[in-house]
Amino acid sequence: MKTIELNITETGRNSLKDQPSIFNEFHKSFKNIDDLKKFLIDQYGKIPGKKNKIYIDQNNESICVGFLHSFWNQDCSHNSKKWFQTDWIEYFEQDTKRNYFKLI
Repeated sequence: MKTIELNITETGRNSLKDQPSIFNEFHKSFKNIDDLKKFLIDQYGKIPGKKNKIYIDQNNESICVGFLHSFWNQDCSHNSKKWFQTDWIEYFEQDTKRNYFKLI
């Protein structure tokens, strides 16, 4: 069974001079690319990633595996200080096979 996988690592820092630190990571699976696109639009208001793409080298070839989405954020629920957030967004197709086994 093939699924579309999404990993998002959320990082934040108080100013652009500070080093970012990870404050949240999550993983989601989707049945198809359209469901992934709908989620990204729901999460960010658009499909980000036109400028800050993430690449890996594979077999002497650069492959786009995701993108960065950066913005100033603030937790409105308790009027906190704003921070600069960068989300590292990685997506890929995964082919999985279920192997059942006897547990007891």
